[in-house]
Amino acid sequence: MSNTANTKIIYFALYEGVQLLDVAGPAEVFSLANAYGRHYDIRFVSNAIDNRITSSAGLNLHTNPLPRKLTSIHTLIVPGAISEPLRAALADNQLVTWLAFASRKATRLVSVCTGAFFFGALGLLDNRRATTHWLGLEELQRQYPKAIVEKDTLYTNESELWTSAGVLSGVDMALAIVAEDLGPKTALAVARELVVFVFRDGGQSQFSGPIDLQTKANRSDLVYLVGWLESNLRMAINVEKMAEYMAVSVRTLHRRCQKAFGMTPAKLFTELRLEHSRNLLQEPMHSIKQIAHECGYPNSSSYSKAFSLRFGVAPQKYRLRFRV
Repeated sequence: MSNTANTKIIYFALYEGVQLLDVAGPAEVFSLANAYGRHYDIRFVSNAIDNRITSSAGLNLHTNPLPRKLTSIHTLIVPGAISEPLRAALADNQLVTWLAFASRKATRLVSVCTGAFFFGALGLLDNRRATTHWLGLEELQRQYPKAIVEKDTLYTNESELWTSAGVLSGVDMALAIVAEDLGPKTALAVARELVVFVFRDGGQSQFSGPIDLQTKANRSDLVYLVGWLESNLRMAINVEKMAEYMAVSVRTLHRRCQKAFGMTPAKLFTELRLEHSRNLLQEPMHSIKQIAHECGYPNSSSYSKAFSLRFGVAPQKYRLRFRV
């Protein structure tokens, strides 16, 4: 790929046993973003003798040698691995020394899953927010006590440092990076091609609302309102709080939501809640009462009434007819 003045060079630092999805997920996001302009030059490097490493899934990945000289690097991405290959990679002096060198040259530092342990070993997490796979949160905090380990988030972003939780959250983080670099419209287009949701925030178990709502908002910062509401479906959020979050007046928010979505802010929140509930109804282990609570309704009765009004069928009947 020929570089232009605006092309961002991305290095994926790989090693034996690296988690395949930690590499492939973010790489595919950046690769698809190139369909909307030559924005990223993606390079895979390792210190493997034969320039080939075996991923966690057994798939062999071809890499280039670790470059001794770095004239230009924008983003350094370090994927994770399970405990044994991770420990071996952290004990690889050549790899860790190169990461220290590359991190000083890079404009942006990114870890996926347990890749955060490499940045911790380099002292780059000291007094900074970071996260990792939920299985490694306590160990990350124990090994690097100066780090501010976030336990309930999919990814963190503090200045040039990005870290993500386990595996597929690397896709969420990569989409957020694309949104920062190229705008939400491009990120949404990439998300559509990948058939995933975009701008997932927060921790715990997450379900995004319809991507069509985000698509309608892609020309404005209302896309972030959708993401924020999705992250807080249980909360009692009124229009005043929404306006405060968007730093606009209530009247302005009403006008903008009507223009973008054809509905009021309150109706937008209701739509996201009910769409979320439709996903939950496909899982038989969730009772109607639990779903009502998960979606911010005070009781089953109020939830059933709202659901029936929106979809023309009671939640229980919907579950029987449409659940997987």
